[in-house]
Amino acid sequence: MILANDQMQNIYVPLPFKVHLIFCIIATIVYALEIYRKKSPHYIFMMLAVDATLMMQFFNNSTAVVVLAVLESLLLGAAIVFAVLESKKRKAAAAAAAPIQAEGETDEDSDS
Repeated sequence: MILANDQMQNIYVPLPFKVHLIFCIIATIVYALEIYRKKSPHYIFMMLAVDATLMMQFFNNSTAVVVLAVLESLLLGAAIVFAVLESKKRKAAAAAAAPIQAEGETDEDSDS
């Protein structure tokens, strides 16, 4: 199928280049804000995984698809690992803070 600008549509990419680029820019901004707000490294890997999909706009062969699949798997796997580690770290910090808060509440109760 020939498009209006006499270029073939890449069969591996469902979006036109401009739409895909805008999507990636918006996703990058959103993930950058989450990195800034939550200070969690897994958002970096998510951002890179979204941006890596742009590779298919320029390379439209099956080798590039395999490379992208491996890259995406590694990036998303790293994001999952870092998200789980971050979650455990926050739970441990909350559990460590809970006895201190409970101790402070009993001190206030005994003062009355």
